[in-house]
Amino acid sequence: MKAAKWAVAAVICAAVALGLYTNPAATAATIGAVLVLGLLYVYFIYFGRPSHVASLNEVTDTKWHTVDLGKTTVSADGSAYAMFVRRGTSSNLVIHFSGGGACWDGETAAHPITLLGLVRGYTRDLQMFYFNSLTRLFPAALAGMANRRDTTNAFRDWNFVFVPYSTGDLHVGDTINTYSHNGTIIKVHHNGRNNVTAVLDWVYANFPEADKVLVSGESAGAWASAFYAPQIADHYTDSKLYCLSDGVGTVTERWREIVDTTWKADSARTLGFDVGTDLYEDALLHRSDEAARDIKYLHANTLYDDTLTRFGAALNRTSTETHAFIDDWAASTKASIARLNQSGLHYNFFLTDWGHNPKKHTTEHTLTTNAFYNTCTADGVLFSTWIKRNVIDDEDLSLGHELLL
Repeated sequence: MKAAKWAVAAVICAAVALGLYTNPAATAATIGAVLVLGLLYVYFIYFGRPSHVASLNEVTDTKWHTVDLGKTTVSADGSAYAMFVRRGTSSNLVIHFSGGGACWDGETAAHPITLLGLVRGYTRDLQMFYFNSLTRLFPAALAGMANRRDTTNAFRDWNFVFVPYSTGDLHVGDTINTYSHNGTIIKVHHNGRNNVTAVLDWVYANFPEADKVLVSGESAGAWASAFYAPQIADHYTDSKLYCLSDGVGTVTERWREIVDTTWKADSARTLGFDVGTDLYEDALLHRSDEAARDIKYLHANTLYDDTLTRFGAALNRTSTETHAFIDDWAASTKASIARLNQSGLHYNFFLTDWGHNPKKHTTEHTLTTNAFYNTCTADGVLFSTWIKRNVIDDEDLSLGHELLL
């Protein structure tokens, strides 16, 4: 098979070379047309938003569908917001919160994430900070736990709700801010709380029951999974509930100011915990409500996370000239995991230095809905296996103990 593919590729390359030699203008125009058509296909067809439905009753297949949620929902730039849903064949449910950065002042608000910026790749200091509108990359680009075509995926038959993120506020804001940067005014709709409320109202109406509920999230969504898991547990009182937070944790003295003053989250009242310096740990350990909930918390981090380290540097205004900001982040992350592991919570962790890049001194950011789901390991165990054993098999398994030492 490989020989045949190489032979076809060689024939195509030879044909292109011959064409460029005999009629370069026509061949170049043909190549350009093919590339343009290919890009148009990828953007509008492959990554095009799935068909719209109003309720789960309209879904008769296992494909992704778009759900519009009304006028109370909006993205950071004022454009439309929506959620995505895929019907499964089991009675289990995933509610997955997307990541996508954050903004909290003029500098960060002025630099949303763009396709061109993503193509430029890694830079030591962050050049882009948040998605300000829905991207066509969802949900077609989702892999890993969200990949229904992978027969080895233990969650392929689960109902799957994908909660996009385009408000720059860790899914909790409730305000419209006007920021200024270099004479430019940027209006940002920090509407995360209203968007999530609308999503959950739809979920509760369309999935009134479930055997198991996995509230998961990556990056900014990892914080959101911890924020909203208690509320979701209060609704699904007869379900086994799990909370997976992948790529989470940054320590800064600025959290209270940003969460409650800048984003107007009103965390104590709406989220049920008091904000301190470690927002993820606060959400789990510093709760202001007294409700007893049976939630199994699953926490995943890579040791030198190439994104969280840089966000930490931006939040704390720390120099990135040396590796010190990375090592400081790793140390605080290990300390937080150790505290959570000894807290008495039903808590299991996955900590790994897999794929460490010694030149950059970095590891990957998140693992759940990308190719690393089935390749990243801790203590020789795949990340996908770790989740399966904790959720599907109801085993208690933590990995990476030696990294805490």
